[in-house]
Amino acid sequence: MLRAIMLKEWLKLRWVWTAALLVHLGGLLYLLLALRHQFQVEHSEMIWYWAFELRRLLYTQIQFLPALTGAVLAVAQFGPEMLGGRFRLSLHLPVRGDLLVWSWVGFGALLGGLLALLDGVGLYWIVGRWFPHEAAVSAVLTALPWLLGGWVAYFGTTLALLEPARARRLVYAGLTFALLALLYQARGYQEYDRILSALTALALLFLPAVILPAHRYRHRS
Repeated sequence: MLRAIMLKEWLKLRWVWTAALLVHLGGLLYLLLALRHQFQVEHSEMIWYWAFELRRLLYTQIQFLPALTGAVLAVAQFGPEMLGGRFRLSLHLPVRGDLLVWSWVGFGALLGGLLALLDGVGLYWIVGRWFPHEAAVSAVLTALPWLLGGWVAYFGTTLALLEPARARRLVYAGLTFALLALLYQARGYQEYDRILSALTALALLFLPAVILPAHRYRHRS
């Protein structure tokens, strides 16, 4: 049964995920070309000064891609389920409701995680072409809050879509936007190193939270 559910989710998301993959590859390619262009028109010493003395981030082109992708994947996955009561019908399958919901969101989070992994590896490789290994590692660490934003956007959008009560939807949406805004406050390198573990633990609370609206949706009058 779970294998059939995974196949259903893949068939639902395959074109959206493929389009997102192309967008992420395009964003990394744009970043590669932008950095190459800078090194062609400017002296390397000046770029080094911008990057490490003025602390100017050179890879903000991919900053919002994870969050955008997470929200789009959630809408593509759960938007159709909420039309015509399909979600309630699905909860009557011979599978425990919590396992069913977790299998859905786990599959969607896995697809988003693959794109985040692509962003991290691509960013490390691109920065490492012109800067030392330490700078490439620093770039990935700086981008970790952005990648975590993809998780928050996916689960926050999922919560808002699954929740049957409008007031709670607004609360979930507000909490999601607040956490995303917090993750995008940094303007320099590795500014979240000391609090990223706490923010990650906070974001992980979205995982058990998705069961609550599903339970209310199933048992509402």
